Amino acid sequence: MIEFIGTDLDGTLLNSYSKISSKNIQAIRNAVNSGMEFAICSGRTLHSVNKYFENDLKVPGYRVVLNGAVVVDPQGKRIIDQPLDHGIVEEILKRSEFSKFKVVLDGLNDVHVYDPNHSWTTYFEGMSRHHIKARSIDDLRKLNDKADFNVYKVCFSCAPARLKELQKKLESFTSLPVTISRSGSYYFEINGQDVTKLSALQYISGYSSIPMAHFMCFGDYGNDLEMIKEAGYGVAMDNAIESVKAVAWKITGTNNQDGVATMINQVLNSSKEKK
Repeated sequence: MIEFIGTDLDGTLLNSYSKISSKNIQAIRNAVNSGMEFAICSGRTLHSVNKYFENDLKVPGYRVVLNGAVVVDPQGKRIIDQPLDHGIVEEILKRSEFSKFKVVLDGLNDVHVYDPNHSWTTYFEGMSRHHIKARSIDDLRKLNDKADFNVYKVCFSCAPARLKELQKKLESFTSLPVTISRSGSYYFEINGQDVTKLSALQYISGYSSIPMAHFMCFGDYGNDLEMIKEAGYGVAMDNAIESVKAVAWKITGTNNQDGVATMINQVLNSSKEKK
């Protein structure tokens, strides 16, 4: 029995143009209209996720954002708020100051990007008023020093040739009380200890009184793996990495083939047949 649907955005619900297809939109609306709860589970900021609810989906739902560091319920109440400790962020910045990797600090709605190679985009979208350039690591440090600014996630990315170097740097952070996940081939994200999409969904399970066994979740990459593994019905996209496919209940079409809609429609049609 499926009572809750949670889906990642990039590489999952969104196609390669960062759009939600009309088929995916309709399938989600049908699921919500049938009585299911819905959530977007993303590494993105709250502002970025809200846009898809307001402009495209137009259904109530949970916002599981910043890899689960913040969760907002369908009524707009923030039920999880777990920023990184300012001291931990300072230590990460200090250790990476001279490494010349792209570093991104994610606030609730804004991202602050330092890139020594002057490519200011993030992994999920280009520049906007919510994407703010930092001239140096010291600029990021000053931002972190502000008592009224919470950092929920520190992100690192690199050119393909420097991947092993970045991975070695990230290994040096494992002694800190943080969670490190991989959301792209050359993109890594650092959250607070035990902050994951899965931990957020487990909280929602208790909050909504819906067992995790009744959750169907969609994903494609490393920061989705635990969520796919532990949900009652974990669905990997056909474009997912092999480790995510290996733990999935089923594999659906790619993000460019309306894979989310395909599986939701199968579930809804199956429910109708049983009735």
